[in-house]
Amino acid sequence: MRITLSGILKVFVFLFGFSLLLPSCKLVYPEFMFKQKDYQTFEFKEQLVTQYIIKPFDQFTLNVYARDGFRLVDIGGGIISANSNSANMNQNMQNGSGTGRGIFYIVDHDGFVRLPVIGELNVAGYTETELERLIAEKVSAYIVDPYVEVRVQNRRCFLFKGSSGSVVTLNQSPTTLLEVIAKSGGITTGLKAYKIKLIRGNLKNPQITIIDLSTIEGMQKSNLIVQTNDIIYIEPRRRYIRDLLRETTIIFSVVSTVTSLYLLGKNIGGK
Repeated sequence: MRITLSGILKVFVFLFGFSLLLPSCKLVYPEFMFKQKDYQTFEFKEQLVTQYIIKPFDQFTLNVYARDGFRLVDIGGGIISANSNSANMNQNMQNGSGTGRGIFYIVDHDGFVRLPVIGELNVAGYTETELERLIAEKVSAYIVDPYVEVRVQNRRCFLFKGSSGSVVTLNQSPTTLLEVIAKSGGITTGLKAYKIKLIRGNLKNPQITIIDLSTIEGMQKSNLIVQTNDIIYIEPRRRYIRDLLRETTIIFSVVSTVTSLYLLGKNIGGK
């Protein structure tokens, strides 16, 4: 088959036209997430600030203090003076880190957890405060005036910024969307402040809301309370010209090479 200059030009025009369609294709933006044309958005109502409800597979730490905190009691065995641990105890009570003397306990799929001395205990459906009262009642036969501290440790949400993602730990106190974004370093160049998706609930039928932080009105929405396992997605900007040039460089390089070879062959043949 004879290759002509007009044929090469036709191929070039075809490839150029095809490249103009690329910005809307997965070929250029394969990293974009949560794209769906027909999803239904929701307006989340202002939430009442309530304590977290413990669920199956949650992890929590447990500290038990005797005499309303005068002595620190390890219900796994032994009694330690609270004087040497008072600073650490106070820190744990303030920030809920649970890194002092707390041991992780995992709630099983039925909502039960096995605790030393107490044994099997159904904890699903309780708030932290309710569980503290329940455990205090259970251990009161062994400890004088027990003071119990329970802290759920796996409260987190998932934050995606374009193609990068992170797990953000939520505070013991209610955490707003603006706080979560600030914790992760804010909205950087290349991200859309006006298109932030918050995905909540069952992933098979999630609730989705779009938040616009580029306006004052949108900022008011950002005060909504982030719940455990919420997904926050900040969509990246589409830089069409740059990305188009990046994706079509190989195509144009091939066409340029073929054209150069054609012209070189034609010049050699004409001599």
